[in-house]
Amino acid sequence: MLRFYVPHFPLDLRMAFSSQKKGTSTMKKFNYIFLTLAILLFVTGCGKAIYLENQQFVLTEAIDFDENNKLIVFTTTPVFNKEATDRYKITSTTAKTMRKSKGEIDSKTSGTLAYGKSQNVLIGKKLLQDRNAFPYLDVLFRDSRNEINANVIVVDGTIKELMYTNMSDKGIISNVIKQLLESTYKSRITVQTSLQQFHQQMKDKGMTPTLTEMKVEKNDLVISGTVLLHKDGTYATSLNHQESSLLLLLQRNVSNPLPLTFHLPPEMFHTDEKLSYVSFNIKKANPKIKANFEGGELTIDIKMKVQIDLTERTFDLNLDEKKKQLEQVIEKELKKECEALIKKAQKYQVDPFQFGVHVRAYQNKDWKKVEDNWGKALSEATVNVSPKVIIKSIGVSE
Repeated sequence: MLRFYVPHFPLDLRMAFSSQKKGTSTMKKFNYIFLTLAILLFVTGCGKAIYLENQQFVLTEAIDFDENNKLIVFTTTPVFNKEATDRYKITSTTAKTMRKSKGEIDSKTSGTLAYGKSQNVLIGKKLLQDRNAFPYLDVLFRDSRNEINANVIVVDGTIKELMYTNMSDKGIISNVIKQLLESTYKSRITVQTSLQQFHQQMKDKGMTPTLTEMKVEKNDLVISGTVLLHKDGTYATSLNHQESSLLLLLQRNVSNPLPLTFHLPPEMFHTDEKLSYVSFNIKKANPKIKANFEGGELTIDIKMKVQIDLTERTFDLNLDEKKKQLEQVIEKELKKECEALIKKAQKYQVDPFQFGVHVRAYQNKDWKKVEDNWGKALSEATVNVSPKVIIKSIGVSE
């Protein structure tokens, strides 16, 4: 806290100042400079000095079950001490709750813990397969000192293995995780869910949570796809990169190009099966959803115009003659893969596409009948996807 003390000038000095002509700009400037210097001279600070090397900024928090199925909490903090050889410190403890763990971790650190800069919240898949992790995170939402924009990530494997992965050639593990997630989300092969968004996904009846999935592979951190959770917060299933891109498409999250690769029927263009691949980026798409209840049965129709840029074609084709045919084949494959993804979600009675939000907005009367069991209602619905593909670019040369 800073306190400002304004000095009391002697009467004769004040009279001298006031006696100057108002039009004398030089004296006015002198007065301002003199007063500024006088105020700065008397400024004092109160409180003890805080040294950066004594602060413990928690950048990553993680929860998992240990081998005895007890809750274990990890934190990572950067090390600023010049004499230290490690760039960050990992601290762990077993506890009944995350709030309880903070006291235990505090007793193991030499500086003051600060949680307001958290970048990542990691959850072990083992924990999610057994129970809902959301109650364990309550302290992160309830305590205003916590950062609610931290990314929530599910770890396929143990948190301990990930935390102690060798980062000597990569940097501080918290920064590596954050940058890896942001780059893969920008590439549209996974989702990005903050603590605040996770809270909304858990509380909103019209959707179910989607979280980034990460694992350790040959001493490297890898974003493996997306995790879908049940409405009760437990693990449902995982999506690979291709399915994650389709998920973003159906969520209408197309601000960045969506990469897809399809294996086309080889007989379609008389090519070898091993080389019957086409890759493209979805540059623009506007899925339009229409829900209809008839006789108590729900039908969801999704129509979308999709503009794509070809990025790879592993077989010969005269596009001047076969462009329309190629567009139709891609349409068919896109429809098939989108509907397969939707059926996969229906199998687990989850709604990562947020169809429930649309039904609530446009079919509110019928929504009221199914809102408390929306996952089951969606699993019994008929969902049709009808894409219209237009090839906008075939690359630099043909």
